[in-house]
Amino acid sequence: MNDLQLMNSRVIFLCIVLGIFALSCESTLTAEEIIEKSLEQAHGGKALWETPKLLIYEKTTTFYTSEGAVESEKKQTFHNTLQPTFTSKVKWMEDAVEKQIVYDGKETAVFVGGNEVTDTKKVEAASKEILGAQFVLWQPYKLFTDEASVKFERIVRLEDDTEAYAIKVTYPESDAIWWFYFDVNTFLLKENLIQHSENRYSQIVNISQEDDTGLKLHQHRKSFAVDVAKDEKYLRAEYHYTILELK
Repeated sequence: MNDLQLMNSRVIFLCIVLGIFALSCESTLTAEEIIEKSLEQAHGGKALWETPKLLIYEKTTTFYTSEGAVESEKKQTFHNTLQPTFTSKVKWMEDAVEKQIVYDGKETAVFVGGNEVTDTKKVEAASKEILGAQFVLWQPYKLFTDEASVKFERIVRLEDDTEAYAIKVTYPESDAIWWFYFDVNTFLLKENLIQHSENRYSQIVNISQEDDTGLKLHQHRKSFAVDVAKDEKYLRAEYHYTILELK
């Protein structure tokens, strides 16, 4: 394959994995209006998101190798206080040892087998994990409340052949770039794309949402690792959520 063919191949591949088959029509809606319509029309309404004070759920995370084999699996239980201050406790078993992360609204503590972990890097990683978990589950509401720069880019056609509004989102203390994709008809949050570096992306597809809470929270998600430089894409992780209590 010559250089021109290789370049064309990568361009085509990038278009596919980013889902950026742009349509000729453009939306007259702003990013803020799309997010608000998503909350009000597809995800229960802002008032319903602002009512609960307690959220308890189970999250099962399965990681896969690039060859498709199961690399690891973890089932965690989250006990989150949502108001007046967000706090969270996460418990799970790993290698027959109980592990726990506790976030009191300011500080994070990590326990393994009942003993507190003092390694700074592990505590920082745990803090990111617990805050990141709530950031992901509590979408699209957190797009409405968090300090973020949001911009409507275009209407795109996703890989499931549905059309979506693509909103680019950046955060002041993060180098990652996010895209949120909302169905043009229902305004349901369909997918995310995260740019970690120049050539490395994660494409996260919402396979299903739950119906019990009225919020259409995540139920089943798949995350694909995308390496544009190598023309590679594979299932990296799978997430299953079960809402145990929301009140």
